[in-house]
Amino acid sequence: MEYLGENENKTRYHDLSGEELYQLFLGGDMDAFEAIVLLYEDELGRFIYKMVEDYHESKQLTIETFGQLAISGKKFEGKASLKTYLFTIGKNRAVRCLKLRRKHGSVSFDEIVEVLCSGSQTPDAYMEQEENKRLLHEAMSELKEDHRTVLTLLYFEDMTYRQIGKAMCKSEPQVRQLIYRAKAALKRKLEKKEVDL
Repeated sequence: MEYLGENENKTRYHDLSGEELYQLFLGGDMDAFEAIVLLYEDELGRFIYKMVEDYHESKQLTIETFGQLAISGKKFEGKASLKTYLFTIGKNRAVRCLKLRRKHGSVSFDEIVEVLCSGSQTPDAYMEQEENKRLLHEAMSELKEDHRTVLTLLYFEDMTYRQIGKAMCKSEPQVRQLIYRAKAALKRKLEKKEVDL
C-alpha cells in the first residue's frame, strides 16, 4: 500500500477532527489512520513518558496504544473525544507497565518537567532554577501515581477537568478533589525540600 508523505497527509486531512479521521479509517482509509498517529503521537508520547519516566518504554507504549486503537474496531463509541480515548488506553498501558516494573524492582527516571522558564538570567539565577527543577522532579516522583497523573494531564497536556475525568474514569467533582489533594501534596513535598513557591 502506498502511503502519503507526511506533509501531503497533513495537508489532505488537516481540517478533520480525530473522530472524523477515525471514521474514515474504519471505512478502510489507511492514510486516515496515519493522520491520526501524526495528530496525537507527540502529545500521547509525552504523556506516557511522564508516567513511565523512560524514553524507550514510552515510545513502545505509544506504538502499542495506536496498535490497540487500530485493532479495537468499533469499540470507540464517540462518548469522549478520540484524544481522551487514546489517552485512556495509553494511561492503562503505562499503569500496567509500572506495576510490572514495581514487581520486578526496576526503576528509571529521566528529566520530567521544565519549570521556572525565563529569558536571560544570571548564573546564580540559572543555578537556582536548575536546583528548583531537580527538587520539583523529586517531589513529583514521590507523589502517589494518581496525583502525578492528574497534575500531568492538567498542566502538561492542558486537558479540561472533563477530559481528565474520562481519561481517569472519574467524575468532574472527583477530578477537582483529586487535583486539590495532588496540589496540596506537591506543595507539602516542595516545602519540605525548601523550594521557594
